[in-house]
Amino acid sequence: MTTVAPSQGPSSPHTRRLSMAPGGGLLGHATALQADTIATLHRLASASDGVMAFRIGGSLAATVSTPAAARDVLIENAEDFGRGKRQTRALTPLMGNGLLTSEGELHKKQRRLVLPHFSPRRIPRHAEAVVSTAESLAERWRNGVDVDLVAEMNTLTMDIVSRLLFTASSRDNRALADAITEAFEWEMHAITSPAALPLWVPVPRNRRARRAMTGIRAWIAQFIRERQEAAEGGAELPEDILGDLMASRYEDGTAMSEELLLDEVLTAWGAAQETSADAQAWTLYLLARHPDVLKRVHHEIDAVLGERSVRFEDLSQLPYCLQVFKEAMRLYPPAAVIPRQAIRDTVVGEYAVPAGTMIFLNAFSLHRNPDVFTDPERFDPDRFTREREKALPKGAYLPFGTGGNVCPGSHLATMEGHLLTVVLNQRLAFELLPQGAEVTPELLVNLRPNPGVRARVSAR
Repeated sequence: MTTVAPSQGPSSPHTRRLSMAPGGGLLGHATALQADTIATLHRLASASDGVMAFRIGGSLAATVSTPAAARDVLIENAEDFGRGKRQTRALTPLMGNGLLTSEGELHKKQRRLVLPHFSPRRIPRHAEAVVSTAESLAERWRNGVDVDLVAEMNTLTMDIVSRLLFTASSRDNRALADAITEAFEWEMHAITSPAALPLWVPVPRNRRARRAMTGIRAWIAQFIRERQEAAEGGAELPEDILGDLMASRYEDGTAMSEELLLDEVLTAWGAAQETSADAQAWTLYLLARHPDVLKRVHHEIDAVLGERSVRFEDLSQLPYCLQVFKEAMRLYPPAAVIPRQAIRDTVVGEYAVPAGTMIFLNAFSLHRNPDVFTDPERFDPDRFTREREKALPKGAYLPFGTGGNVCPGSHLATMEGHLLTVVLNQRLAFELLPQGAEVTPELLVNLRPNPGVRARVSAR
């Protein structure tokens, strides 16, 4: 096993050179990453003590998978890392200069403006929309239907996020869901493949992605235009996240530009929709595979709610359902890999990391660290009782990242996941079909079950 030394910088007698993973050939580990990104990164992490270097073509990369190393990247030495050229090139065509792609002063300025609209005190007002949308789905399925839960959770969460952002439904917009998948597939290819071509090169993959991204941005822009026209006409506007962002003002009293408003709305919509969909699909899959856990979920729901609809105020009395959702995100974190790039020589864990190194903060492997989680492959929601969750080392559980780049919508996403776990399992029964019983995790920006989760759904 070879080692890599930094060109200069903070190396000391207490730091070690990065260990380089063997194999990979001329393209490094690019071919393996393209074939199965998450399995390759997990294999590299499992062969390391938390930090392992490898190559993507001629570029140096490293996977990071211990709490201490994760804290170095996201908190302690966060100023030594940027988002990286690959990630920026991949995400900017769809999300512009939103919070997922911006850096420096623009990111700080936008974060100060956007973050208050996703604070815990703003979350309760969104609960009714989540519950009513999920109950409408349950009513449509009550007579029995065979579905792919991955596709259906995508449709459900897209409808929910559209209601929260725009007070509008997107339930029947299957073309939009397909466009999102197309765009995310291109983004993952652009991040992990050294052979990825710029989006402007007119090859079939790029043409499909460009068409998808153009359609998504046009769909969001139409909502913004209609809202602006209504505001100019003096109409009474709905209380939703778009309205909040339009009314926001910087410290100098100015509003966001139309282009930046589009970027931030699209960032919030895209990140929230796909993340919630995949997290809920994994939650339902795991519950269907673990009837003992499902029995406890049903018992808690029946004891607290009976047959009435859940309200936000009920959630504190439904802790086990939240534990189930959190444990599903431990095993299958939606943001399974958080990419960064060292902008100067720095230190991660005990290792000296050269400037330019691409960092793959590997939450999938981090959440399977046997030093933190006993029997880490086991689905055990009791890991997330209040006492046990508080005892976790900082940086051990990162479903939404941490530090200055933590997902602004983490509180909203957690509430949504909690409510959906309650509503769907209160109203419906899920039986995995043979072709849905065994799935593998596939990384398409977020982590989703492949090839889908086929299930028979009926009224409970």
